[in-house]
Amino acid sequence: MDYRSASKVAVRVVGHVAAIVLIYLMFSFSLFLGLQVNTTYGNIGMVVSAAAAIAYVLWVRRLRARR
Repeated sequence: MDYRSASKVAVRVVGHVAAIVLIYLMFSFSLFLGLQVNTTYGNIGMVVSAAAAIAYVLWVRRLRARR
């Protein structure tokens, strides 16, 4: 494996880690909204973060199926 393919793998891993961290931040912010601000906002945030997690999983599965 040459350095270009290794760098592609590293960029791919960093991208996945960043996506997972962003989904986690969305989830924790929706918990904050639900517990501190308004439960309706928390429920909306939970739905949005769950939809983002589902979209990420489906996107990764589609990427792996293409290989």
